[in-house]
Amino acid sequence: MTAPERSTEGGSTPRRRRSPAERDPLAAAWRVIDALWHDESFDPRRAQAIIAALRLVFAAGSAPLDRDRALREAELLGLLMHGLEPRDEEEWALARELMGG
Repeated sequence: MTAPERSTEGGSTPRRRRSPAERDPLAAAWRVIDALWHDESFDPRRAQAIIAALRLVFAAGSAPLDRDRALREAELLGLLMHGLEPRDEEEWALARELMGG
């Protein structure tokens, strides 16, 4: 936990907490790439920054699944494990994707 910052009135105010994306180097690299990509005054230094960010992205590998997707997959695999069929077309599509069919 971080220490609180002192205000000018002598009280303390909590430090702003960083969002999870700010603590995730992969997300930060993608933000840098996006910001640099859309800048009209593109120069070699910016290209080097994009290349460095891309190196980080590729070194990190694929991004982890988002929470909702992971929960849908776990629910579907639980159904299949118990011999039950997917309940709707969305689950069937997910089953085909997961099972390679």
